[in-house]
Amino acid sequence: MNGGNLFSVLLSTIRSRFSAITSKVRLWTSWNFIQSRIITRIRQFFTKLFDVKPKNKDDYYTFFGWMVSKKLARSIIILLGVVSIWYIVSVKQVFAGMGSNGGIRTYSYDSLQLRLAKDQVRILGKSGYLAYEGQVAKGYVTGVGTLYTPDGAVLYNGNFTKNLFEGAGKLYFPSGAVHYEGNFHNNLYDGAGKLYRESGSILYDGNFVRGQKSGEGKLFGENSSLVYEGQFAADDIVYASFLGKSTAEARDSYQGGRRVWQGTDMYCVYMNDIGAMYTGKADANNLNDEVMIDSVYVISDSFPLGVGRTDELKDIRSFFGDPIYEGNSAAILPEAVVINILNETHPSFNGKVEMRSSKPFSDVTIVDAVDENYSVYLTSFVNNGLIYTFVSEGRDGKFEFYCISAAGDSVG
Repeated sequence: MNGGNLFSVLLSTIRSRFSAITSKVRLWTSWNFIQSRIITRIRQFFTKLFDVKPKNKDDYYTFFGWMVSKKLARSIIILLGVVSIWYIVSVKQVFAGMGSNGGIRTYSYDSLQLRLAKDQVRILGKSGYLAYEGQVAKGYVTGVGTLYTPDGAVLYNGNFTKNLFEGAGKLYFPSGAVHYEGNFHNNLYDGAGKLYRESGSILYDGNFVRGQKSGEGKLFGENSSLVYEGQFAADDIVYASFLGKSTAEARDSYQGGRRVWQGTDMYCVYMNDIGAMYTGKADANNLNDEVMIDSVYVISDSFPLGVGRTDELKDIRSFFGDPIYEGNSAAILPEAVVINILNETHPSFNGKVEMRSSKPFSDVTIVDAVDENYSVYLTSFVNNGLIYTFVSEGRDGKFEFYCISAAGDSVG
């Protein structure tokens, strides 16, 4: 055997000896091995810890004649220590920021400690933003406080009961302008309140029921001037309240812009700011020659049904039942006026109704005759002493506007 071969054999022997050591070192330093050893040791520790079965009388403590396992006592002490450490860590957030927040405790929205908190607190939203600052009680936002949006704007300021807007408060636009000021119930406007436009002008001042204008109220124009004062229901003006009033009384209720059409025996007054028109005839028995209102035309293609609205005649039939009248009819003066008003903004029916008329004033039109060949389709129903007549182009589909009159008056 020559020297080279001898050296190779020696080197091979050394490598074989050290390969086992290297493999063990790699095994001992691998994370899986370390993790396995740690878990095994922890398991052994807790197995031994909870192996509380005494082996002999020396494994007991004696308290006032009672014998308690030493291992059980040590286990209980260790468990209490672990629970105490967890509690201290979990409530650390209670004290966080007490100096910078003026002593007000701050909680995460899902904190267990929030359920035990009371009085003034701050609550952080899911992404960490300040969501609420105010009073809490028994795990609920209850009392006076301020609700914020994620971008820091005030959303609501006022009273809460069990996380709901309840009592007096203010709701804000994203811009920071006041949107509503008044009473709430179950998160909805309820009771006396005021609605504002984002520009700051007042829109409505009056009563609300379940989030809708209902009861006595006042409606205002863009410049905060009074437009209408009277009854509201289901977030809309009670147009039927004009029936039976004189035109003088109507002027007290409605103080917005007007346009007047006068026929041979009929007056039509369009109330621009509330989208409606009342009509009446001069009463020969009235010494003041005052015009009494006998019908109101609502220039809207939707009608309130319960909690919603509809623009479909089939829904109207389902709601009112069988009509007392339906069919084609020549357009009379108020229907012609409304059709022409609609055509000022968009094509409606068969275009404008031709009239022979004159205008002594910019807002007054004297009508001598209306095109007798212009036809509309009328569908009339009686409900609670009133006649509702829906005006459309045909029997099916949608209506364009409707008329309300007393049940003793003629239809169409």
